Amino acid sequence: MSSDDASQTAIPQGSELTGSGHRPVEPTGTHHGVQFTSTTVAAPVAGEMTGTIVAPLEAGELPDVASIRGMRLDQMLLLTTGALVVVIVGLLAATSFVSTKAQFEETAASFTERLQNQARELGQTVSHTLALTSATSLRDNNYSFLTEVARSIIEDNHNILRVQMFDSEGQLVADSDKEAKLGSSSGGRKAERGWASAFFQGQPVFEFQEPLEYGSQSGKGLIVISYSLESLQKQIQELDEAKRETLRNTTLRTVSLGGGFVLLAGVLVAFQSRRVTRSLGVLTRKVMQLAAGDLNARTTGQASGAGREVRTLGVVFNHMAERIKVLLEDVRVKAQLEREMSLARTVQETLSPGREALQVGPLRIAGVVITADACGGDWWFRAPLDEQRVAIGIGDVTGHGLSTALVATSATSGFASAMTMREPDQLNSQVLISALNITLAHLGRGEYQMSSALAVIDTQTGFIDYAAGGHPAAAVYNRLSGQFASLPARGPLLGASVTSQYSSRQAQLRPGDIVVWYSDGLTESRDAAGKLYGTQRLSASIQGNSQLSAESLRDAILADVRAFSAGQPQRDDITVVVAEFSPAS
Repeated sequence: MSSDDASQTAIPQGSELTGSGHRPVEPTGTHHGVQFTSTTVAAPVAGEMTGTIVAPLEAGELPDVASIRGMRLDQMLLLTTGALVVVIVGLLAATSFVSTKAQFEETAASFTERLQNQARELGQTVSHTLALTSATSLRDNNYSFLTEVARSIIEDNHNILRVQMFDSEGQLVADSDKEAKLGSSSGGRKAERGWASAFFQGQPVFEFQEPLEYGSQSGKGLIVISYSLESLQKQIQELDEAKRETLRNTTLRTVSLGGGFVLLAGVLVAFQSRRVTRSLGVLTRKVMQLAAGDLNARTTGQASGAGREVRTLGVVFNHMAERIKVLLEDVRVKAQLEREMSLARTVQETLSPGREALQVGPLRIAGVVITADACGGDWWFRAPLDEQRVAIGIGDVTGHGLSTALVATSATSGFASAMTMREPDQLNSQVLISALNITLAHLGRGEYQMSSALAVIDTQTGFIDYAAGGHPAAAVYNRLSGQFASLPARGPLLGASVTSQYSSRQAQLRPGDIVVWYSDGLTESRDAAGKLYGTQRLSASIQGNSQLSAESLRDAILADVRAFSAGQPQRDDITVVVAEFSPAS
């Protein structure tokens, strides 16, 4: 081959190719593929169902609630309430006891103080009167008369136990006590008015002192009257006895009332706790039924008297049980869908050409579909028509879901079957794409559409006949001249109508030409910033790896796409088909 021949690449017949150094034209009418694909390679999907259905617990797996130890709720309520009532009653009883005791002590202190005041006033009055009447007798040393006066005083007033008189020198000169020794000392008493507590003949007394002015040059004499406190003590004892009786009666009444309160509270708590725990027991049994696998377990009634929280718990349990039933049904449906998807994937893999390259004379073909989910709507095929010609096709069904994958599989398989019903010399790209359109239109009834590109290549001469419907134009690169071109062809999406018209175009492949067909999932891949992969980076990847074989170039393009969109989920199926034309000369 001359250098002039090498500088020419894919000169179309009856149509224009992009010139030397031009980039491929951005495809028009491109469409996103769906999440299911016809391919031998399926990309793993985040969140893909595992096929495991949550089964109800077996009877042997249920918790042994009978082994749970501890007080029941009604027992805890009864014990707590009883203890609370006992504490309250005990506090009330203690308060009443302390209050009653304090009241009696206050009364006794007041009475004692009043009686002491009365005794003091009486003693002071008597001692003062006696001092006035005894001054003359004491001055005249008439001690016998003073003694008679003292004894007459204690005879007239039984509360006065003793009367004593001392002269200015502190000598006892008169005493109502017959056993007293006159002339004894006063014991250091001062001749001044006052009173003090003392004892006389074993009895507590008040001693009242009154100075006696009788004209002695030595000073004043002193009168001492001992007032008995026996009646005061007797009344205090009576008050103390009354206090003890009152406290005893108060304690008995408090204990009786407290016992009644405890009994009444126990009955009320037992009744109410029974109403509450009965509803909780029913709810517990329903929970156990649900745990055992009875998805129809529900609580009934309003749990009257159990409290708003228990009724709310019953309503929430019913809602939870219903949600569990719905979720398990969803799991069952999703598991069934996964099995169907797995079957569809198996069928697609069976019909797919696979990753291995096909060598037909100087033409080497390799392709692959990388799906975004378990199945996809992208597909490609290669099929020898006769000893020299090979048909290559690529497609992308619009929409998402298992139905899209099934449509893609059914359309391509039906189309492949239809090809065998025609003579090889009657097959060209226009006939093939028209037949594919009719097959998809009848199968999808206009609801499913597909972009597609078909080509028939003569492996001996490099003559290529191609047609397309809404699919990106194939990129053509000559590894000898380093020039880019494309295979542009226009046509409507397949499957919209059986009357859609398609035209074919022709071109001539040159030695070293590489033809790359792809779906829009490749050029529309995005990086972390949302930037598209685009045709320019695709062209750069083709040029940089053009010395590789068809299958290695295919894998290099896919690796570049993965590196570009690292960390980003694959949004669409990606299909790449590479045809390398390398004749011997």
